[in-house]
Amino acid sequence: MRTIRRAMATVVAMGMVAGLGLAGTALAQDTSPSDEKISFVIGTTTGLPTVNPFRGLTAETYYVLSLQYDLMINFAKDDLSAAPGLATEWESSEDGLTWTITTRDGVTWHDGEPFTAEDIEFTFNTILENETGSFIDYFPNVESIEAVDDNTLVWKATEPTIAPVIPPWVYILPKHIWEPLGSYADMRNFANFPDTIGTGPFQLTEYARGETWTLTKNEDYWAGAPIVDEIIVRKFNNEEAMVSALRQGEIDYISNVSVNLFNSLEGAEGITTNVGPATGFDQMSFNMCDPATTLANYCEKNPGTGHPALRDPVVRQAISKVIDRDTLVERVLGGYGEPGSTVVPPFAAQWHTEPTSDTQAYDPAGAAQMLEDAGYVDTDGDGVRETPDGEPLEFRFFLRSESDENQKSGEFIADWLTDLGIATKITVGSTDELTDIWYEHDFDLYIWGWAPDPDPDFILSTFTSGQCGVWSDTCFSNAEYDELYDAQQVATSVEDRQQIISEMQGFVYDQVPEVVLYYNNTLEAYRSDRWEGLVQSPEPQGFLLGQYTPYSELTLRPVGFGGTGGGGSTGGESGIPMGVWLGIVAGVIAIVVIVALVRRGRSDEDLA
Repeated sequence: MRTIRRAMATVVAMGMVAGLGLAGTALAQDTSPSDEKISFVIGTTTGLPTVNPFRGLTAETYYVLSLQYDLMINFAKDDLSAAPGLATEWESSEDGLTWTITTRDGVTWHDGEPFTAEDIEFTFNTILENETGSFIDYFPNVESIEAVDDNTLVWKATEPTIAPVIPPWVYILPKHIWEPLGSYADMRNFANFPDTIGTGPFQLTEYARGETWTLTKNEDYWAGAPIVDEIIVRKFNNEEAMVSALRQGEIDYISNVSVNLFNSLEGAEGITTNVGPATGFDQMSFNMCDPATTLANYCEKNPGTGHPALRDPVVRQAISKVIDRDTLVERVLGGYGEPGSTVVPPFAAQWHTEPTSDTQAYDPAGAAQMLEDAGYVDTDGDGVRETPDGEPLEFRFFLRSESDENQKSGEFIADWLTDLGIATKITVGSTDELTDIWYEHDFDLYIWGWAPDPDPDFILSTFTSGQCGVWSDTCFSNAEYDELYDAQQVATSVEDRQQIISEMQGFVYDQVPEVVLYYNNTLEAYRSDRWEGLVQSPEPQGFLLGQYTPYSELTLRPVGFGGTGGGGSTGGESGIPMGVWLGIVAGVIAIVVIVALVRRGRSDEDLA
């Protein structure tokens, strides 16, 4: 996800509309179930640009999608390995070419229509037939994906593959809603609101773009209905107002606020803070869109306005060498993170490798000498170097207004670049504005963030030539890298894949299409005097909310609500499911499904 996929890590900070927040507070203080509506309010400083899965980009969108829809295979709560979702089990043929996937029985869409394997077939084949860039890399070497009956999906590949169980981070759509829309272009233009239909634990029922949006619980959710009746996300104009609302009890949860504001909440009465894992990173990207590159065809038609000097690896390497990542971690993150190196965060311990070269090692003197040797010298004595062709090294530098860390990092970097003889012109704007200039390649540098999938396949795919104009930040394009990416997708052993992925990390590190500044912890805070039942995923130091698969949203409940239990189970967890706890409290018998299938892979697993 950017600010989740792209940045679930930069996304959600919850708060609540004042009136609704008070309602939630009152209920949270009850010690027994009530007929009153239970509302949990999240604060954010970023809007919700779309709820169309084919247009999703930011963490805000992915958070809503994660509650609205289900994945075929979930990410396990404890270790993010593959776990049952809409699929309950899966089996590969001995040659690795055919996967037989059994889907869950008894699941219904929000409009009451039954879910079947045909819905997965439709969703995946829509992506394959239209080569949907944001998802296509989840489906390498597919020969066919077919529902052979209501509960069986057969995935055939031309090369041995583990792609079905990585698993694809693709939300399953209702065929009966989306197929009648017609072409893929019509699907992309579909507002998907009102009447947003999914199978997830919540349904988007109110959506005032840029202001607030509400998700109402699905009473018929297959893993057991959530305890809270609704989750409301309220947008604030700044972090200070949002944190103030949390203190005053107007909202219930925030995340990814600036370090100083987060520290100010530690020890605050009724508030608990949590330092979540560093699953993502912030990076400074270079506009490398080159119309002369034959691999990235997108740039031939959309060359953008990037400074040509940034296509020279010497310039990019020199810039990286003046960035003191230790200072950024201490002065910007307040120690809540670690210096960045490769595009696979250390959180993914199975795949992360530290670079063996010193290409980006901190060395300001060495950086200056590199530029001198390459002909980038200050010819007119104004303190700014010129290219060998006489063009000044003056770069436009975009920073996100919603991120205090983004802006502080940019200021440090601009100063370091000044010392190197490179000028920058900083623009601070919204994520929406950054998205626009990103798509148009109308920038030189920007800082943004990634919260990639647990498996490295996705983040590595963003550097392939085919992702230019889709997920690629920079339009980096290299045939050797593309071949390595394809090779890791068909590796027949974990060891072989690790070796290839290690080589790919080193390749990107040396070519420097972007600079990984730091791996930042997710900072969360919530009203623990009113809410309980938030569980960490992954364990032991995981997120409390905004998880790869939503677990806390099922177990979340007002303090004292029906004792200490609660929360649904989507299989794979051994705890008592939410339906049972609700049954104890309300005298209602709940049907609980406990699934124990756990696979290797790497994502969240079931819900709860």
